[in-house]
This record gives sequence, structure tokens and C-alpha cells, in this order.
Amino acid sequence: MRRWPLALLVLLSAPALAQEDTAPAATPAPAEPAPAPVPAAPTPAPTPAPAAPQTPAAAPTPAPRRAPPAAATPTPPAPTPAAPPAPGRDAARPSDEELTPENLTRTLIRNEARFLFQSLLTGDVRSASAELTYPFQLEDKRFNTPEELVQAWVKQLRARRTDLVTLYDIEVLPMAEMEKKYGKPPARLGLDPRALKDTWAAVGNLSGHAAIFLFRGSPMNMSWHAFAYTD
Repeated sequence: MRRWPLALLVLLSAPALAQEDTAPAATPAPAEPAPAPVPAAPTPAPTPAPAAPQTPAAAPTPAPRRAPPAAATPTPPAPTPAAPPAPGRDAARPSDEELTPENLTRTLIRNEARFLFQSLLTGDVRSASAELTYPFQLEDKRFNTPEELVQAWVKQLRARRTDLVTLYDIEVLPMAEMEKKYGKPPARLGLDPRALKDTWAAVGNLSGHAAIFLFRGSPMNMSWHAFAYTD
């Protein structure tokens, strides 16, 4: 028997080995299908918050109108000198905290004296004589009735330019204070010093000249009347 060379056997067996290598591999059995995933429960959609009420927009403020140009201010006239007040009692009264008996007496006498002075300056002697008490002492003469006093007083006032006289102020003092400040009343008045306890003096400044009415009355009744005059 003839032996084949080893090399030849290798060459002949190579194609067979190659075919064995290229043979298809066995197909594995299909795997079981995986179970389908269970769908998750749907998440509820969030509830929208209620919308805040809308505030209506403010109406636009109208632009201010331009004011028309002001007219030229006229030059004020020169002030007229104040005329003396008309005859009449002063209606002013002190405040509550000043309503002491003495201050009230001063106020009443000052108002009465103002009325008398202004009546004389305007020549209304009859109105003044109706407010006096009688007998009335006018300088060195005494009059028992208003008629006698009016006639005598009118004659005196005719000789004076009372229209040029101004009543500036009235100072009311008890007789004791009046004597300390101005001295004792003139002797021509013929006053009894013992009867001057409740007497008050109203000293009027008539254009720088002093004129005095003397008042007597009752503090209890708050009634005061002039009984003498001197200037």
C-alpha cells in the first residue's frame, strides 16, 4: 500500500475543515416575551388658583387748565383818617376770667363815660343830661333839673370847637387812686370828702386835655351815674 505524503493529506483535508467551520450555527429557541409594563395611574392636573379681581384702572386726571392772566391790581386809595366813633355805649365786655367786681365796675363806668363824652363832642347835650343824676355839679354851679343843665351846657359848648376835639382814652379810677395820681378834686366842685367813699372818676383824654366825670352808684346794683363834671 502506497503511503501519501503528510503534506498532501493536510492539503486535502483543509477544504473539509473549512466547510465545517463555515456551517451555520444552531439557531437558539426564541425567548418568552416579557410581560407588558402596567401603565401608572395618571397624575391629576393641578387646580388653577382663582384669578385675583382686577382693579379698574383709575381714570386719567385731566390736566389743570391754565388760569387766565390776572388783571392788574389797582393801587389802593390812601387810608382815610378814622372818624371819632358815633355816640353810643361800648358793647364790648371783659372775658370771663376778668369778671371780678372791680373790673366789672370799671367797664360799666368806662362805657357810660364814653357815651357822655361823645355826646358832648357831637353837641347832643340833651342825651347826655338824661343819663346824669341830680343835683348835678357842673364846675362851680349846681343844677337840680336836666332843663337847667342843658341850657347852661349848650352855652359853654358854643364857645368851643368841639368838632376839632378827639376822645383818645378813658381811665377809670377810684377816688383814692385818682387823688394819688392827679391830686384832689378842685375845690370849686364843693364835694364833701365824707361822701366820696363809693365815688369813681372817669378821666377822659380830650386831644391831650383832661376832663373828668365823677360817678356815684351802688356796687350791688351795678348802677353808676355821673353827678359832677370838670375840665
